[in-house]
Amino acid sequence: MSVSQTAYKDQRAVVLESGAARFVLLPDTGAGLASAYSKARQKEYLVQRPQERYLRQPFDGVYTDAECAGVDDMFPTIDRCAYDRFPWTGTPLSDHGEVWNLPCETQIGENSVRFTCHGVRLPYVFHKTASMPDDNTLLLAYRVENPTAFAMDFLWAGHAMVVAEPGLTLHVPEDCRRGVAVFSNTGRIGGYGARFDYPAYTDAQGVPRDVSRMDARDGNCEKYYFENNLAQGWCAVTYPAGDALGISFTAQTVPYLGILHNAGEFRGLFNIFLEPCTCAFDRPDVARLHGQSSTVPAHGAYEWQMAIRIGAGSVHDAVMPL
Repeated sequence: MSVSQTAYKDQRAVVLESGAARFVLLPDTGAGLASAYSKARQKEYLVQRPQERYLRQPFDGVYTDAECAGVDDMFPTIDRCAYDRFPWTGTPLSDHGEVWNLPCETQIGENSVRFTCHGVRLPYVFHKTASMPDDNTLLLAYRVENPTAFAMDFLWAGHAMVVAEPGLTLHVPEDCRRGVAVFSNTGRIGGYGARFDYPAYTDAQGVPRDVSRMDARDGNCEKYYFENNLAQGWCAVTYPAGDALGISFTAQTVPYLGILHNAGEFRGLFNIFLEPCTCAFDRPDVARLHGQSSTVPAHGAYEWQMAIRIGAGSVHDAVMPL
C-alpha cells in the first residue's frame, strides 16, 4: 500500500492504493472521496461527473450545484436549517453542512493521511484519517472535537453516491425491516414519514414491490431511513457480474442508515446513495423530535469509523466488522 499526491481533474488529490485498488481523496473539498477504483475488476464504483473541471461552490453554496459525486461527509446537517439550541440558537447551517466544502490541513504519513478542518459557523474541529487495512478497503477514522463549554448537537452522514446497474441488489442487516420515507418523486413509498415494510411491500399505487432491487431506469427517485437503531453497522450492494461493494460503520456511534434510489430523475444518473448516519431525518433538530440525537459533549469529542470495500465477490466478503 502506498500514499502519494497527484491531481483529480484540476484539484489536488491524495491517493491511497494497493495492487488491487485505488482511492482518491480531495483535501480542498472536505477530503471527499472522489474515486474508488478496483484495478482487479477494472471498475469505478463511485459516480463520476463528465466535466474536465471539478465543480466548486462558494461557502454556503448549493451542494447539488457542485461536483456532487463520490463520497462526501455531511456535517453538521444535510438540510439547510438553523441551529436551535443555546448558545448558537438561530445560527444558519449550510446546505449539506460545511465539511464537504471546507479546505483541510493535510498530514501524510507512510501508511495513512490525516485531514483536519475547522468549523465556520459552529466551533468544531473535524478530523478524518484514511488508511488501507487490506488491498481492497479504505478505512476512514473520524473524530470531532468541541472545544467549548456547551454541548453541540450535529448530524453526520456518509453521502456515498454508488454506481448502480440494472439488477443491483441492496443488502442490509436482518433487523432492517421497516423504512421511513423522507421523499419520493413518484409517491411509491408514500409521503414524508410514511412507514413501509422492507424489502417487500405493496406501494402507494397498489403494486407489489421489492425495494431492495434496482431493475430499470424508470425515473423513480426516493429516500428513506430504516426506523431501527442498527445492531450491526453495514450495508452492501451486489452487481449482476458477481461483484460487491460494502460499507461498514461503527453502529454504537453511527446507528442509522439512509438509502436513496435514483433511477434517472436526478441528473439522469442511475445510482444508489448509501448513507450511514448518526441520526436520521436530514437535520439535527428534526431528528431530536423523533427521539434521535448525536452530540459532541462540552470540551469533548465524538468518534466513529467507516470502511469502504470494493470489488468483493460476495456480501460476506464486502463487510468488514468494526
